Amino acid sequence: MTAAAAFGSGRASAVLRDQFLGALDAADELLLRDLATHLRSCTNILPSTTCVLLGLPAGSTYAVGARAVIERKP
Repeated sequence: MTAAAAFGSGRASAVLRDQFLGALDAADELLLRDLATHLRSCTNILPSTTCVLLGLPAGSTYAVGARAVIERKP
């Protein structure tokens, strides 16, 4: 599944989600923001440690995490 296909489907591919988590771990803000734009409608649940890192409640979706990344100051 391409990132474009994943964008509108509600569920993103595991590859895209893993890239997002990797960019977050690496503090690669440019890549992270780019990937976040493709996850704005993803209904998959973020790992709990990622929720903590982003200051989100446990059980938040990648869409919520993506919005948090997009809305924070660079």
